[in-house]
Amino acid sequence: MKASPARTAGIPGAESVSVIGGSGFIGTNLRKTLESAGLRVHSFTRRRPFAQGSRLRRPVLRSGTIFYVAGSVTPARAEQAPRLVAQDYWNLQLLLWALRGTAHRPLVVLASSGGTVYDPAAAPPYHEAAPARPVSAYGAAKLEQERALAAAEWTTPVVLRLANVYGPGQRARPGYGVIPHWVRAVRERETLTMIGRSRRDYVHVGDACAAMLAVHRHADRLRAVPGVTTLNIGSGEPTSLEELHRHLERAAGRRLAVRREPARSFDRADVWLDVRSARSVLGWAPKTGLAEGLMDTLAAAEPARTPS
Repeated sequence: MKASPARTAGIPGAESVSVIGGSGFIGTNLRKTLESAGLRVHSFTRRRPFAQGSRLRRPVLRSGTIFYVAGSVTPARAEQAPRLVAQDYWNLQLLLWALRGTAHRPLVVLASSGGTVYDPAAAPPYHEAAPARPVSAYGAAKLEQERALAAAEWTTPVVLRLANVYGPGQRARPGYGVIPHWVRAVRERETLTMIGRSRRDYVHVGDACAAMLAVHRHADRLRAVPGVTTLNIGSGEPTSLEELHRHLERAAGRRLAVRREPARSFDRADVWLDVRSARSVLGWAPKTGLAEGLMDTLAAAEPARTPS
């Protein structure tokens, strides 16, 4: 049974939440989800940082739940920019250290990576109890953030290990997931680039944000749990690139040409998540199937450019 938000009335600002990274793809959708649920949402971005020097802004200090969905590196960029990886870590640490003076134990929810933190020597699907052994700089950075949050005993720490999040409005930027790049290629009538032959877990952004809202609604239960709560958030199903290609062809209503390239050094072969714990703890389960989600994403994409 879901906990009612009203049960957190004894905590200052319980119905006030902060989203750090509020202008990103996940952050933008999360803000909309939280606001639709009647919550007062404070959004923080690079232009409006959550701290002034070493002091947190007042709305962060008063928030019952703080969602940390910020980050400046992708799996590809993390291999080449260790300085940015370190900056992401210290940004989170700044938040955690500055929260030590709060009168309540805020719920701090970290968006981590279910696709990169687990040991590739173990066989998927990965349960939260599976060994963690990242083999990429990005995965190692996410695991270090998880450990920093777990050590912040003055908070109620929640780690959400997200699968590959996709959906309408996701931009095709270097180093991000395959779906926005393929959707852009479909709209521009370009050839799709298929890198490697992996199987992945794809979760719609609406489902990911619904899981985060469920975390807030279960704040009382999570505060009663000692230590960190770690949950996988994904579809729970593996999808190969070939299957993804076929789904997208059906959504586009035509054949889509493909150019194949070898896997990159930081790419994992097969990764998908066991999401049963999220169902048990949060009453959450993914609702948007991949076929429906791709049609939704493609329909929202900008139309192909036409020659002037």
